[in-house]
Amino acid sequence: MRALIALAAITAIAGCVAAVPIDRPSGYTAPNKLDSCRVDLPQDWKDELSRNTTVAGSHEKVTIVAANANADVTLVKTTRNRTTELVLRDREKRQQVMAVQDDAQLHGVEFDGRWVTFSTTPSPSDRTTTTYAWDSRNDGAPVRIGGSGAVVHNGKAAWADSKGVHLYDLAKKKDRIVGQGEEPLFLGDAVMWLQDGKFRAEVALPEQLRDARPSGSAASDGRTVVWAQGDALHGWREGWTEPRELAGIRTAPKTEGILFPRVSGDFVSWQSESSYVTDIRSGATMHTTDGAYWLEVHGGALTQQGWRGVAAAPLSSLSPLPRC
Repeated sequence: MRALIALAAITAIAGCVAAVPIDRPSGYTAPNKLDSCRVDLPQDWKDELSRNTTVAGSHEKVTIVAANANADVTLVKTTRNRTTELVLRDREKRQQVMAVQDDAQLHGVEFDGRWVTFSTTPSPSDRTTTTYAWDSRNDGAPVRIGGSGAVVHNGKAAWADSKGVHLYDLAKKKDRIVGQGEEPLFLGDAVMWLQDGKFRAEVALPEQLRDARPSGSAASDGRTVVWAQGDALHGWREGWTEPRELAGIRTAPKTEGILFPRVSGDFVSWQSESSYVTDIRSGATMHTTDGAYWLEVHGGALTQQGWRGVAAAPLSSLSPLPRC
């Protein structure tokens, strides 16, 4: 997989949807599908990513899969010699969370600054999912909490399976069903989810979200909710009188819509054959035309992924994207 890479392949894993890098021909340039404000990658973003780059070895694949709010603690997944390892790294230590062998998959990593949740599957052909939680303050083993990928926020994990939407207190080890649906997310400490194309919540749903009609994935950083609705990326946060359209893509030619949004602070990363980063403040979006890498937000970090190397730059160090 040393050819140029783009995130266009989609693999369903135990009821969840995950992005899978695919090979591209040498010299491939990802098409720009934006139908809204587009800007180039700012120089200070390039500089920050360059200063924080780790070059992968010739026989390993390295991916930054989570970060804390300050981007000084990251979770890194490394595959070499048929072993895939999940490791927490900071300036002082390196802690192994789990390692799996051969064709076993490790995916769906989330981090709230203390608790880590992640899932494993035995192989690409056997998608039986086991989900674990791990307390980074202790050097103990991960604990199994469920059988479907989870999100985590402020010591609580949430996931959906055939029984319903689970809300799990990680410290107390208490699980309860809060409703029926899929794709849970947190707004503050309250859990929300999708059901029949609408947002539902354990408590009263904010009035501004009652008319939202998510057509795909949704995400939240606890303060801001973002979702795909048709060919547009929408968002809402407390204090806004109504949701806003943050970005849009052209409807034709269309091969896939807006997928895998991730939000942190004022930045939203998402995919549509290649990667995009939208600045909520200006409404501008940066598109990575080079298929050799892609950008995502994780916690307080902007991460660059690809076979040339990986990087994690603090979002707080990046300039806002300019308005068009």
